[in-house]
Amino acid sequence: MGDPQATVTDPYGPLAGELLLPLQTDFAVLAPDAVGEFYALLRDTDRMPRVIAALSAAEFAQLCAREAEHIRSMLSADLERAAHLQRAQRAGAVHQLTGVGLSVLIEAYAFYQDRLYGLLQQRVGASETRERLVHLTAQRLLCDLQGQLQRYSNIDAASAAAFAELNHHVFSAENLRDLVRGALETIGALPGSICAFFARVDAAGELQVEQSYGAPAEAYHHAMESGAVPRFSVDPLLPAGQGPGGRAWRSGEIVVSDAWLRESDKAPWHEIGARLGFRSSAAVPLVDAQGRSIALVSLYSAWPGLFSTASMQGLLRHAQLLLSAAVEQRMSAAVVPLRTQQAYRQLLGERRLVFHYQPIIDLSDGRLVKLEALARLRAESGELIAPQRFLPAFGADELHRLFEFGLEQLGTDAGLLEREGITVTLAINFPAAGFLDRRYERTCLAVLQRCNLAADRVQLEVLETPEGGDWTAEQREALKSLRAAGVQIAQDDLGSGHSSLLRMDQYPFDEVKIDGGLVRGALRQPKRAVEFMLYLTRLAHAFDIPVTVEGLENLGIVEAAAVLGADRGQGYGIARPMPRDEVSGWLRGYRYQVNARRPRTAIGAMAAYLLWEQQIAAIEDRPELVAQFVGARAIVDEFIRANPLHGGTLERLLSRHHQLATAAGRTGPQRAQVRGQLLDELTRRWLEEVRSAGA
Repeated sequence: MGDPQATVTDPYGPLAGELLLPLQTDFAVLAPDAVGEFYALLRDTDRMPRVIAALSAAEFAQLCAREAEHIRSMLSADLERAAHLQRAQRAGAVHQLTGVGLSVLIEAYAFYQDRLYGLLQQRVGASETRERLVHLTAQRLLCDLQGQLQRYSNIDAASAAAFAELNHHVFSAENLRDLVRGALETIGALPGSICAFFARVDAAGELQVEQSYGAPAEAYHHAMESGAVPRFSVDPLLPAGQGPGGRAWRSGEIVVSDAWLRESDKAPWHEIGARLGFRSSAAVPLVDAQGRSIALVSLYSAWPGLFSTASMQGLLRHAQLLLSAAVEQRMSAAVVPLRTQQAYRQLLGERRLVFHYQPIIDLSDGRLVKLEALARLRAESGELIAPQRFLPAFGADELHRLFEFGLEQLGTDAGLLEREGITVTLAINFPAAGFLDRRYERTCLAVLQRCNLAADRVQLEVLETPEGGDWTAEQREALKSLRAAGVQIAQDDLGSGHSSLLRMDQYPFDEVKIDGGLVRGALRQPKRAVEFMLYLTRLAHAFDIPVTVEGLENLGIVEAAAVLGADRGQGYGIARPMPRDEVSGWLRGYRYQVNARRPRTAIGAMAAYLLWEQQIAAIEDRPELVAQFVGARAIVDEFIRANPLHGGTLERLLSRHHQLATAAGRTGPQRAQVRGQLLDELTRRWLEEVRSAGA
């Protein structure tokens, strides 16, 4: 055994090996007995870790065998330091991921050291050799404990980093897709986690997987889509709805399965889950401000008990609170099943992008001034997929790619239109977040140069965002840079949110567009729609910004917009979106039939009346001007003459209103009553016109 007087300074050196070699058989016998005794002690004192207590008899026996083998290898005569550290860290990962606390781990080492000391007392006589062996085995145990604790520390650090990553995704994600993608990647990449799903309920009440992470998730989702196993469900009447996900959805509480294989042993998804390595799971419901579930995050681990560990429990609760608020803010995004999203992204990657163009005319004379490019994706079947369907499936990278491909197509189509004698501005949608992503600015300028397309021939229509808020300095700088290059910038969807109004105040856009959703209500509530057009047009003109009104669905609404002084119009009442090669044919056949001074429709007359009323209000404190103004023939009179409606209810109400407008004193309530009756009469006539036209 060598010189017994030598000092053992290296627990992995040759002398250490010589000392340990004669005891290898004893260690092999001791290890399983010590492990069994230690776990019996934990069980008797009711301190057995939750996950270990949940193991089956076979799983527990396997755990004990692995731990005994670890102890035996730790005392091997030919063990090297690097190999020991690797084994210790692997063991530490297992213990950490299965919820074995540090107190239990340290207690185990103290217990094993005591058993080793007892063995050495029996097998090695009282001598300096025994003292060296006691010291040597203590060093080996200490090195092993240090290696395991290092792994504990690394995993805790990874969990802490995940907290920060989740916060980053919530505050930086431009849309729901990027938010969910980043959150799943963060949680799914944690040690021990193997896959993750995000799902929401669609209009039919079905839980749809919209995002996944990890190869096992892909395989499991494919099995659900193919019908090999039931789909995720929240329906309590279905077997799948009784699982952790369904229970979590209904309760609004996180549901953890520490022993997924045992709990699912009679479920139809047990076989594939076992094949994919599912040992534990967590179902995290995301809830709105009222506590109602709005989405579900499902997580799976290869380790039993992972989601019950203290660090993971803290992370799951943090993720639930953080993501619930963030997802609720973005719930307007349509539910798009994962397979559909993947199909749309593939079509985009294959550049199966086409544009339909919708004309925008000058409302004073009907002249074509602009074409808005509206993107479509062409499926393999030839079907054209509208942006309402594919845009919710795109994250920031896909939206940038869509803009780049679209701008290139715009350059091609502009050249083809010029050959047909059509030289107009071409407008393309632009996400407001694009001003925070300088890729858009670089891409825009590079594509214009590459396509030899003059910058002033392009208009970027800045879309409204749900977040709203002020423009940042970075956004302002990017916008100024594009305008300096000659690119026109329009504020789209004016009136759809407060942020668009803030932007109009902060930056002098080349144009603003009144949101078509506000205008289309004219078919049901004409007064409300006309008032929206009136006030938003006046607001934009106060900033000296031209106005385009979207959603002009028929001739009457076109007429109303023209009467109110809007500069340009767009909508089905002018032209539907059309392929590029149909634009010249439409232009040759289009005839503008609106005269803003002589409305032919009741809604045009209503617009004239509301405008006239505002003009009266502006001079009410000058009675002589009011009398002069009322005495002049109003546009509404032209409508009465054109129809003809002489002597009818509308003419009588208009005459009475004129009288009250010029009268002094107590005419306020009477005037308001007559005003209401007059608007009701115009509304009745307009709705009759709509019905007779079959609109």
